[in-house]
Amino acid sequence: MPSLPPPRAIDAGLALRRLLLRTADALLPPAAALWDRTMGVERTQVAGALAELGVADALGGNRLTAAELAPRVGADADTLHRVLRAAAVDGLVRLDRRGRFRLTRIGRTLRTDAEVPLRDWARYMALPSTQAAWGDLTASVRTGAPAFGRVHGTSVWDWFAAHPEEERLFASAMRSLTQLDAPAITAAELWPQDGTICDVAGGAGTLLAAVLEPRPRLRGVLVEAKGVLAEAEAHLARRGLRDRVELVEGSLFGELRAGADVYVLKNILHDWGDAASARILGSVRAAMAPGATLVLVEQLQDRNRPHPFASLADLQMLTQCDDGRERSAAELRALLTGAGLRPGRVERAGVSALIEGVAA
Repeated sequence: MPSLPPPRAIDAGLALRRLLLRTADALLPPAAALWDRTMGVERTQVAGALAELGVADALGGNRLTAAELAPRVGADADTLHRVLRAAAVDGLVRLDRRGRFRLTRIGRTLRTDAEVPLRDWARYMALPSTQAAWGDLTASVRTGAPAFGRVHGTSVWDWFAAHPEEERLFASAMRSLTQLDAPAITAAELWPQDGTICDVAGGAGTLLAAVLEPRPRLRGVLVEAKGVLAEAEAHLARRGLRDRVELVEGSLFGELRAGADVYVLKNILHDWGDAASARILGSVRAAMAPGATLVLVEQLQDRNRPHPFASLADLQMLTQCDDGRERSAAELRALLTGAGLRPGRVERAGVSALIEGVAA
């Protein structure tokens, strides 16, 4: 599993990238720089189309023309060439003078066997349902209300229940992002060496497995829906951890029947508004014994400080979720206090942060 650089190195790299982009923009007429920004939807759709067709897997480590690739992915050769040529502008592939394409280091993340495969993330972001909600952002700005329910007439969670193929795609995309985050998160000092850790709504157990593997005396509990637990059982067995993890059926808003020393909510609260977040935290708090801790894993977004990841993720929450938002450390600590937890340590971990709450 790849590891992210230390948080300070990430911050420095992002700051340098922003500086280089601003410097490049300064060389252009402002209208040209703005035009480039309006083409973001095109970039999303190009990456999504290549991911949906499996072009990166078909291309592999080879240099192939679109005519050679087209029959392998079931595409029209001329149109595939045009899309790949646009992908070359965005650095996903390289195009040589003989019309052959090869993957770049960025493009290789669209392969299913990539260290951190982002193919399903690209497919999810390009879904018509996802894009339609983003397309209603202006209405959200006018009303302050989230977009997905207004556009589709139902919450994203009920939409997924009615469209299980999209739900599976979303779950796979989230696992990929957890794989990217996991090394930095698991290296944090907040995790104990023994005892029990409970991941609430932890998907197939991707993060839980990563925390348990280097800590052989630590045991785990995974709380998830029944269908997800079947997938988690197979995943944990492949990692050699099934005998160390108890699988418990449950939901975010139901009674939490799981005893542990440490509870985890990773990227959960940013899906919900403050009232729903308070209910989730209250459910976890009711299960916690005195001295137990809760660790929130979230991106931090200070109100007056733009962040290259969190500020855009904040709008993803606005358009896709039920009053979701990225929050500052102070806002998250206030939610913990409101749930009867004493705010503890805050530790940066890659692009995320770990915020601790302690049960009195």
